[in-house]
Amino acid sequence: MSVSNLKYARTASLGAGEPGRPEPDLLIEGAPEFMSWPLIETQTMSGVWAASPGHHRVMRGDDLIESFYILEGEIELFEEGQAAPKRFGPGDLVVLEPGFRGSWKTISAMRKVYFTSKV
Repeated sequence: MSVSNLKYARTASLGAGEPGRPEPDLLIEGAPEFMSWPLIETQTMSGVWAASPGHHRVMRGDDLIESFYILEGEIELFEEGQAAPKRFGPGDLVVLEPGFRGSWKTISAMRKVYFTSKV
């Protein structure tokens, strides 16, 4: 059988994922837990990611861009140098440009489809 060039994820039934949590020095509040279901892992990465409520620091490298589409739940993103956080929920498409610094607060359990790429 040949190798398929078609990759997909059925977001309603993802099965077992890869657990994670923020590094202790990045934790601000709560005990958020993460789950990821990677789809492709190359220069461009894609998959589904979920988080339980909590607040942690986020620091993106100068060579990484991330875009994500929120399927469920609510988050607030706090960007360094900005006065107020931005709140996002289901249906929102968000881009974290290279060098993003700030924090991520999961208000209610959330899931997103993400794409990251080296620039």
